[in-house]
Amino acid sequence: MRKYLFYDIFYYIIRTTGCRILKKTFRFSGETIPDIEGPLFVLCNHNTDVDFLLISGMCKKPLDFVATESTLRLGGFISRSIRLFKPILHDKGASGLGTLKRIVERIREGRSVLLFPEGNRSFNGITCPVSNALGGIAKITGATLVIYRITGGYLTTPRWGTGLRRGRMKGQIMHILSPVELKTMKADEIQHIIVEGLLTDAYEEQKNSPVCFKGKNRAMYLESLLFICPCCRKAGTLRSRKNNLYCECGYDAEYTEYGYLVNGDGKEMSITQLYSQQKEILDMMLRSFENDQLFSDKLKILKIDTAHRILEEGSVMLEAYPDHLRIGNDSYAPDHIASIDIVQRNLLGIHIKGEPTHYELSGSPEFNAVKYRLWHETTSNGTVSDSSRQKMQ
Repeated sequence: MRKYLFYDIFYYIIRTTGCRILKKTFRFSGETIPDIEGPLFVLCNHNTDVDFLLISGMCKKPLDFVATESTLRLGGFISRSIRLFKPILHDKGASGLGTLKRIVERIREGRSVLLFPEGNRSFNGITCPVSNALGGIAKITGATLVIYRITGGYLTTPRWGTGLRRGRMKGQIMHILSPVELKTMKADEIQHIIVEGLLTDAYEEQKNSPVCFKGKNRAMYLESLLFICPCCRKAGTLRSRKNNLYCECGYDAEYTEYGYLVNGDGKEMSITQLYSQQKEILDMMLRSFENDQLFSDKLKILKIDTAHRILEEGSVMLEAYPDHLRIGNDSYAPDHIASIDIVQRNLLGIHIKGEPTHYELSGSPEFNAVKYRLWHETTSNGTVSDSSRQKMQ
């Protein structure tokens, strides 16, 4: 189609030049997607900012991909590249049904689509949950379903970190299902194949086949993921410096080239373990702190409308309590918050139920946005009594 002509030419140039350079830079080796007749619906797990380019280098067909609308405001190379690739834009605060509808429309135009079903890069090294609707969508698209798994991405560019750690990344085709095959299968069968095909666990992979990921300042900004000290269990006291994470209580651990934190006693813990531990501690804090403030940050705030326009900007205090979140002068109970999402390392998006606009909040590179997302996950699951869940003015 003529409206995609420029994009297809641009795709070919990027695929034959930039993608080859990136494969060498990221030490990526992957299986090539066969040149199958008709459109493709390619699903892949997501752990680096350049996954879409690495996959593009493995597929001759131009791939239209899905991108979060907030990435258009990140600036630099990423935003410019995303705009040129004519993405299907997804608002993280929306249900996702509109995005899935647009995917089907593109495929029925004869286009091939690449989707990262997690919608997020993993923070803890394990593949994030995917939409339960994917099996049904794959069944009705009329496209060949390709499930592609990338390993090694989490430790190459940890979402919380900075810079590139040179180790090894691999791409593998897990399943190829034709439209005829998909028609004979139930949606839940397809869903199971998708979930199993995309599943990765960075530290299980390290146990089975250890890889050294070399890089400088390996622990930098780890406090943007881990906000509770594993030793004293205080919130907001962890700091990073070069290859080490430390706390005012005396805790000091090195982040090794194999992705583990090792303290002075030689105790080794994975980021997956520490992430799970801080969730458990936060749950206990929510049960015992009653009306006390849990944590707070002074942040830059943008108010965005549904057309992705900035309506307001300024600075604000963001404060979390056991039974509500305060954004400046406004307070919201957990049940009145539709979603709390994170883009890149720590750009925080907050959607309020029934409101056509949403907030984007950002801070320093060390700012920990994860704690607010975990706060919402935990309080929305019933940790705080329902009697306190009402919007407060």
